[in-house]
Amino acid sequence: MAYPFTEDHDMIREAVRGWAQAWYDGGKGPERVYQSGTGFDLEAWQALSGELGMAGVAIKEEYGGAGLGDLGRVVVMEELGASLCSVPFQMAGGICTDILQKLGTASGKSMYLPRIASGQICPTYVEGLDAFSIKESSLSGVVSMNAYGNAASHFLISFQRDKKVSLGVVMAANPNIEVEQQKTLDPTRSLAKITFNNLSLDDVKVIGTTDRGRLQDIVDQSFIALAAECVGGAQKCLDITLEYAGQREQFDRPIASFQAYKHRCADMFIALEEARSATYAAAIARPDDKTEAALIAKVVAADAYFKIAGDAIQLHGGIGFTWEYPLHFFFKRARANRSIFGSTSRGYNKIADRIFGNAA
Repeated sequence: MAYPFTEDHDMIREAVRGWAQAWYDGGKGPERVYQSGTGFDLEAWQALSGELGMAGVAIKEEYGGAGLGDLGRVVVMEELGASLCSVPFQMAGGICTDILQKLGTASGKSMYLPRIASGQICPTYVEGLDAFSIKESSLSGVVSMNAYGNAASHFLISFQRDKKVSLGVVMAANPNIEVEQQKTLDPTRSLAKITFNNLSLDDVKVIGTTDRGRLQDIVDQSFIALAAECVGGAQKCLDITLEYAGQREQFDRPIASFQAYKHRCADMFIALEEARSATYAAAIARPDDKTEAALIAKVVAADAYFKIAGDAIQLHGGIGFTWEYPLHFFFKRARANRSIFGSTSRGYNKIADRIFGNAA
């Protein structure tokens, strides 16, 4: 299948790749984030969103973005995944952008999308449909494992009110909101517990209303970006492995020349290309097929990334298991990506429900 990448996509890929690999610096970038204990790099996000202007790659041009949609976002996320860059692009340039563009009011779009595109604000999505309770004019509840919650300037929240799902934006610095970083398997991506203590609804700027099904579809479709991150990370793991195999010698010959090694690398490549194809197909899928394609891309890419990262460690022998070598960061991200926004098992079940539901 031919994918409609343009010169604009190629230019973006080249710019992000150069910047992201400089940040990665042979594994020093992820190591710095681990040592900081924050799970994200604020300066890197300011550079990516402000100087490079990538936060608005999928935002329509009328709101100050590049208007390149899912395919443009895939290009950026592949390169960020290859560097393990600890920036909240998935949330600010992904889920929040899609919710605002597809479900937001005209005033909500005008107020927030240009500020996201320019890097002035960094929102993250907080789903509170079952977590929040509303009493009179205040909102309370706790949401755990929120991606980049401690990096956000604003929260885009969803909550049930008057039999409808309301969408609103509130500043993260609100005194009735507490954000606590949570320790997880992946030290290069922050997750946070966010507590809302009698947050006044007057502090929430309502930007739209919808229903649960439509909102879930939009969130599911944003998984295309996560799948692209998996593809980028898996490609980097394969590249590192092939480079090592060409340099490491055993019995006076490169280990890349051994048939068993070749077979493992070939299997890694096949899994990678399956994931890439599923991701690209989801990015250009028709609106009616977008949700299903995104779910397929997420589970296929996450499983492939986990397999490839694990094989990369094994094919490096003893050095692959050491902390000083960067592969363990990729393996941890791959494992985390199988669980974030729902496990792959849950994803396969949702795909089956959609397929058999349509067949019925």
